[in-house]
Amino acid sequence: MTYEITPENLVYHTLIGLETVVAESTNPDIAGIRGVVVDETRNTLLITMGYSDFSAMKEATTSIQSKIRNTAPHSGEPDEEGDYFLDKTIPKAHSKFIFSLPDDRNVRVNGDLLVARPEDRISKKHKN
Repeated sequence: MTYEITPENLVYHTLIGLETVVAESTNPDIAGIRGVVVDETRNTLLITMGYSDFSAMKEATTSIQSKIRNTAPHSGEPDEEGDYFLDKTIPKAHSKFIFSLPDDRNVRVNGDLLVARPEDRISKKHKN
């Protein structure tokens, strides 16, 4: 069974593969960073940014992203087509993100709601 990601249930889903923007942060150096989430831990999001063809990256599935990342295993190296990328690790806490859903809706999320292992967020209760 496949569940559709909606603004209401985004915090219960894996974020890998979603385009995001760091809308606000207590660290002004990371505010405004834009990219695609390629990994997620309890406290951080790993965002790949800087592809020369960002629209193609938005269309990519998680498996394709893994393939692309394997062609250039180190941040800052070119892939097979010569496109450069840069990975940024962003703390979830004290940050606010805007995620683009597959249906082109944008959702603003307080990163404090995302602080948990991805597999544990499904059972986490949130205050409205």
